[in-house]
Amino acid sequence: MSQDPTPPYGAPPPPPYAAPLAPQPPRRRRPSGWWFVVGGGLVLAGLAIGVGLFVWTLRGFLDTEATVPADGRPHAVSVGTDGDRMLWGHDGVPNRADCLVRDRATGRNVVPSPVGGSFSRSDSSGTWVGLLRFDAGSGRLEVTCTRSAGEEFQIGAAPDFAAFVGGILATVLVPLVLGGIGLVVLIVTGVLFATGGPRKPQPAPSYPPTGRQPR
Repeated sequence: MSQDPTPPYGAPPPPPYAAPLAPQPPRRRRPSGWWFVVGGGLVLAGLAIGVGLFVWTLRGFLDTEATVPADGRPHAVSVGTDGDRMLWGHDGVPNRADCLVRDRATGRNVVPSPVGGSFSRSDSSGTWVGLLRFDAGSGRLEVTCTRSAGEEFQIGAAPDFAAFVGGILATVLVPLVLGGIGLVVLIVTGVLFATGGPRKPQPAPSYPPTGRQPR
């Protein structure tokens, strides 16, 4: 009489095997950390250039090239030749200056003209207002001013409205462009660095065998 080899509780289940994992697409490598330096450098450069342009814009308006006492005697001065010059007097005194300006190179008198507006500036010695505007000529001048004893006058570059507006626009736009580019570089680099894989290839992981080892 034949006996059924199949046990009553059924055939034993097959040994478990791990399902093969689907290969993951390789991640983009992280960018170099130097990109953070580039982005930060652009932002700092924009700020530094903005401050420099602002100082340069105001420098032509605030610089004093010569100081002439109002003592009725001629005084030799040297000024720049890149534009008209302005004679400044102390605020609070009569807005009038009796000054004779002569070009030492040609011996001709320089005819001053009205300043064309109201200009004032301040320094450690007080507030000054623009009185006369004149051509710098050769830059080698002889200035004779008469007024009450103890007064003095300053000579500096005459304000140029077009140059001033251009300097202010450059002060705003240049840092805005450089800082904006630097900020974009920092943001993009940060996103790629957070989502990217390591720059150096990692060794493949090793898994223990799933089958039984013979004794």
